[in-house]
Amino acid sequence: MIVLIIFSKFSRDCGLCMIYAIMALRLSLSKEVHVAESTMTADARRRAILERLVHVDGPHNVEQLRAMFGVSVATVRRDLERLSRDGLITRTYGGAVLGSTRVEQSLREREFSHASAKNAIALEAATLVSPGATVILDAGTTTGRLSHFLTRIPGLTVFTSGLNSLNTFAQSEGDTQVIVIGGLMRQTNLAMSGPIAEAALHGVYADVAFLGADSVHPRLGFSSRTMGQSALKTLMATRARRVVILADSSKFDDAWATYWTEFPVGCELITDADIDDEVRAEFASLDNMTMIVASAEPKL
Repeated sequence: MIVLIIFSKFSRDCGLCMIYAIMALRLSLSKEVHVAESTMTADARRRAILERLVHVDGPHNVEQLRAMFGVSVATVRRDLERLSRDGLITRTYGGAVLGSTRVEQSLREREFSHASAKNAIALEAATLVSPGATVILDAGTTTGRLSHFLTRIPGLTVFTSGLNSLNTFAQSEGDTQVIVIGGLMRQTNLAMSGPIAEAALHGVYADVAFLGADSVHPRLGFSSRTMGQSALKTLMATRARRVVILADSSKFDDAWATYWTEFPVGCELITDADIDDEVRAEFASLDNMTMIVASAEPKL
């Protein structure tokens, strides 16, 4: 009996020792993996992010990827921006999903994508509008954000081709006079275009036109999804004293699109502070436009 008791106690102690040893080994391996991942090169890390997106369904947020690779949030965001510019992923609100930006997102999905950047750009754009001004407002999610801030400026007359902006003005209590640029409605982005839309702008010469973009390229200009939308943007750019293009940093230097509008001479381009330094320098060197980087601090 004594031998059995001793053996039983010995077995129990050995079992505990084995458990402690396994726990220590796992902790050690975890630290080694964390160190290995945190010392990855940027290219290796981006390949690993892509591999994870391929093998694990659904969106991945920045915080998950930060913890997985042992790097900062800023580093993950730079990796995702690069993969997005390369057409390999689509940025979502707070993260990314696998797939090219050529696959068009719905208006609702794009409202969540790069939301803080679009908000900063819209705030910056609103500071360019004086009370009583006449504004041409293109369709899009960033111009849609701008419509919220325009409702705070008294006495405006706004021509818009975006039904999302029209809905914002309809629900506001401001005194904005809104003229709908009618025409053929595109269901995906609730944008109006076509001959009827173009006819609505003949005879109009606004103080400022705010134009959206699906992508921006230093040589090609700014793009649209359809020929009709591109034609309308081109016309809008000729119907205002001041032309301002709104594009967040994910849309730069991406030449995948088919339909392009050249930068009007003397136009301005507003983007957000996350724009790559090299891309920023390239656009800043263009002599036919001025780049404005939106401040994160509200100015209204």
